[in-house]
Amino acid sequence: MATTLYNNFKELLLNGGIDLDTDTIRALIIDDTTAYTPNIDTHVYVDDVTAVASEMSGTGYTRKTLNVTVSQDNTNDQGVADADDLSYTGLNAGTIQGVLVYKEVTTDADSPVIGWYESGDFPLPTNGGDVTLTINAAGMLTLG
Repeated sequence: MATTLYNNFKELLLNGGIDLDTDTIRALIIDDTTAYTPNIDTHVYVDDVTAVASEMSGTGYTRKTLNVTVSQDNTNDQGVADADDLSYTGLNAGTIQGVLVYKEVTTDADSPVIGWYESGDFPLPTNGGDVTLTINAAGMLTLG
């Protein structure tokens, strides 16, 4: 998946406001009904995104908690944050435009966004079948 990182996340990562492997990191899917375009400057919290884009809803859809692992890759001189792929059973909830990853705090109004992920497979219609959204093989986020 291609990644767009929000500027507020970059600041929070550097000042310790987000710890990817100990904070609750979640993912939600944006439906393509609103053609969301990330604004990395002004979209700070989940509700900034959901105010202009439609979150998927329907059979088989729920927000997912990501199991994020952080590691050091000395071969490629990188820090890597990775997560399990997102799997949905019997998903019939619209058409997937992309995945929004965020740190869950208490509400969408105080939960900061981390990244917007898209794939060449999107838009991806759902029709009641099982869907697996693959996190980038190189990791959800790499810093090198």
